[in-house]
Amino acid sequence: MSSAQTLEPRDAPSRVLQTLRIALHVMFAFLLGFGLIRYLVGSSDTPNPAPKICAVATVLLMGAVYLIGTVWENRYARALRSGRVTTASNPRRFAGWWLTCVTLAWIALLLISANFVWVVFPLMFLYLHLLRLWRGVIAVGILWVLSSFVPLWQLASADQLDRFSPGSFLGPLLGAGLAIVISTAYRALHHEALHHQRVAEALRMAQAELAEKEHQAGRMEERDRLAREIHDTVAQGLSSIVLMSRAASASLTGGRLDEVGSRISTIQETASDNLEEARRFVRDLSSPALGRSLVSALGSACERTQGRAAAEGGELRCTLRTEGADPSGLPETVASALLRAAQEALANVVKHSRADIAVVTLAVWDAEVALDVYDDGRGFDTASSASSASSASGADNAKTEGGVGGGYGLLGLRRRLETLGGSLSVDSAPGEGTVVGVRIPLTSAPTTSTPTASAPTTSDEGGEQ
Repeated sequence: MSSAQTLEPRDAPSRVLQTLRIALHVMFAFLLGFGLIRYLVGSSDTPNPAPKICAVATVLLMGAVYLIGTVWENRYARALRSGRVTTASNPRRFAGWWLTCVTLAWIALLLISANFVWVVFPLMFLYLHLLRLWRGVIAVGILWVLSSFVPLWQLASADQLDRFSPGSFLGPLLGAGLAIVISTAYRALHHEALHHQRVAEALRMAQAELAEKEHQAGRMEERDRLAREIHDTVAQGLSSIVLMSRAASASLTGGRLDEVGSRISTIQETASDNLEEARRFVRDLSSPALGRSLVSALGSACERTQGRAAAEGGELRCTLRTEGADPSGLPETVASALLRAAQEALANVVKHSRADIAVVTLAVWDAEVALDVYDDGRGFDTASSASSASSASGADNAKTEGGVGGGYGLLGLRRRLETLGGSLSVDSAPGEGTVVGVRIPLTSAPTTSTPTASAPTTSDEGGEQ
């Protein structure tokens, strides 16, 4: 109850606010305990134990009420930061009652002994913090009157006015002035911290909005690319099939059977080519193997790679290694891109490297996920195969010659990774093997639901090139 909504210590103002709040709690506990000890020591020769018991009980009650309020508000501040807070749990509704109970307990202690007069200082800070500024100043003035004149009244009642000193007035007065100055500075720091928090939140929202727009732009770019490819391949092929089937029908009507056979053969070839194109589009748009976990899908890709190498007369041994955290929590887009990268790289190992060993390494860390595909094959000179744009693009072309999409291969994979904020590298040298590396930052990767199968499994599933 003695502090405002707690801010995370991200800057100097919020750290100062926390230090002031902790100092207030420590000062309250110290002055309350110090007053009780002085009272008990000063009244040790008094035979009547009733006032001592009453003082101890009142101190315990005041400390308990103060502790309950501060603990409640600290828990509320933590819940507020985590978003698990409701209006019913806001302790501010009971701030007035809480402060009244603490004040009444202090007045009771002050009537028992003037040794508790110094507890007025943390009470002044509480009133200045919980009330509006002008109301807090009035309350501080009332507390000063009580802390100054109640001890004077006690001395007058005991005929001990000779023990009165001007410090009994000046001490609380100076404390009141200091409390007002510090509270004003506290309010200024608090408003500054809130301003910084609002600015930081607005910046985070702007960054999230920008990232979402970039993600949407990447999706639209990929749709445009697929639309162009479909128009230039599948759509044109289907148009040719329609025209050839009409021509074949006309030849059949005219009795030209030799022309019918030739045109049907052309239709079959065109349909076969476009079926392969359609299957490639399905593999690009979704990875059916992701109906299982990413590790299981990568293991299956390694097994299929070994089988393809054996079918071509090779003896390739492909193994999978995992490092870091569990990859089951990766976003669907990230998992799909990693599987696509592994399939593309392993297909190139079978086609070009003539390797005996291939190792796929998946590493999931807090900030990024990494996938490396190593083979001990013949390798190639990345510098000599570099294009005029960049040496990496030339490496893609060298590795994907005869691959998917007439040269898209790793170049298309790099574009896919760029939409996730990732990167693709190809390191190789003649006779030294090849390493294809993929890096995707998890802090900027778009989050989606758990991966699910979205397309049927085809006979050439798994990136067969």
